[in-house]
Amino acid sequence: MDRIGLLKRQKKTSPLGFAFFLFGLTLITQLFHAYNYPYYNLNGLIDIAWASVAKIIFVIADWLNDLIFGALSEKTKSKYGKRIPWLIWGSFFIPLTVILTYVVNQGTPFSPVGFAIYYIIISVAFENASTVMFTNYVALYPTLFVTNNERSKTSAYKHIFEALAMAGCYMLTPLLRDDLKLSYVSIGFIYSAVFFISLFIMLKSSRISDDVKAEKDDINNFNIKDTLKDAFTDKGFIFFNLAQSCFSAVLALVVTLYKMYFTYVLGGVQGIQESIIFGCLFGSVLIFIPFWKFIIGKIGFLKVWVLAYCLLPIFLLTFLLPNSYATALPVFSLVGVVYGALMISPDMIYAEIIDIDRIKHHMSREAALGSIANLIGRFSVILSTIATIILTQFTGYESGENPGTNPALTFRLAFGVMMPIIALIGTIFAFLYVKASRRDRIVLHELKRTSLENTTEVDISEIISSDASKKNR
Repeated sequence: MDRIGLLKRQKKTSPLGFAFFLFGLTLITQLFHAYNYPYYNLNGLIDIAWASVAKIIFVIADWLNDLIFGALSEKTKSKYGKRIPWLIWGSFFIPLTVILTYVVNQGTPFSPVGFAIYYIIISVAFENASTVMFTNYVALYPTLFVTNNERSKTSAYKHIFEALAMAGCYMLTPLLRDDLKLSYVSIGFIYSAVFFISLFIMLKSSRISDDVKAEKDDINNFNIKDTLKDAFTDKGFIFFNLAQSCFSAVLALVVTLYKMYFTYVLGGVQGIQESIIFGCLFGSVLIFIPFWKFIIGKIGFLKVWVLAYCLLPIFLLTFLLPNSYATALPVFSLVGVVYGALMISPDMIYAEIIDIDRIKHHMSREAALGSIANLIGRFSVILSTIATIILTQFTGYESGENPGTNPALTFRLAFGVMMPIIALIGTIFAFLYVKASRRDRIVLHELKRTSLENTTEVDISEIISSDASKKNR
């Protein structure tokens, strides 16, 4: 697999190099997430009812593949660790499924049912490929970075690159599509090249021996039934992931429906104006990520996470206000402020949950727990999809060819009412997580405090290795 010495790095993993992979991965996956729904719906290939059915099938398939790929990752044995083989061999399927999404058009000789079936198949195939990449990439984070300082720095870099990629996708794609007249297929090839470059840089920047060492520290063998039982009896784990699922549902609604919001609520925003609006959103995110990193250093990542959830529903209510391009600019800028906090802080909470699990159960099962987290997170996506169906049925919207009598009201309510309600539910779950996880967090912090004398930067792997050696005696 490694004929050019790509995986033989001796230095510690570079936070910058590791984080850069999220730029390429986000860029190519957002080309699917952001544009597939409006491409199929506004062009009249499928109506909103079929699109919603497809999304529910997509989520159910995702439930299954999360568990399957998480368990397979944990069972993987190789000299490169558990995750790297999956990242290398899985990388070819992301570009393939994205490009295949856009090879059909109104001239394709499919019936309406044929378009719907194709959309479902390609969506499920993309989700399988996406699950492989994200599950294994996220699982590397708590094993390659073991101190709070490393994790904070890497998380900030990751989400700066993520925001840059999202800004690039949302700003650059309309220009390539509308001004340079490139097809989505051509754009997909360009973004695929960036994706493979970012993967190469990540692999070259990572000390894979750390992941191999984490596997060797395991005392107990991985068992999917035990993992499911441990996860679903851990209230803190459940509440954290339900809270995160609400934020994910908000993001899913934004990327799914923004084109309709721009078209009907803002009066037909497209091209350069569309790019500028997203420039305001992601510019705000990029400006405030360093600010939130600084605040995390002062008050801690958990308090920042809860504060951001308290602000999110309030900020989302402002989507009720705009009615033009100019009035949308400050609203999208405002939402970007809190978005930055909810990108950085969850990474550190998740890593802490993994640390607690490894100390409790003496095994590394980051991918399996991540897949179960994704499984829990899909409930709110189904709820938001059902809410979208109800809303559009109530207002009469079907597709771009049959938008009903008041499509502006439909998507104003979707953004300014439905999303704040989902965010408020997430806020409730965030407070429940704080209460449910209090004991475990206190124990972990005490272990870190006493592990190394007069030291604030503690390597959690030392605690785990020490605890494992005691168990073996």
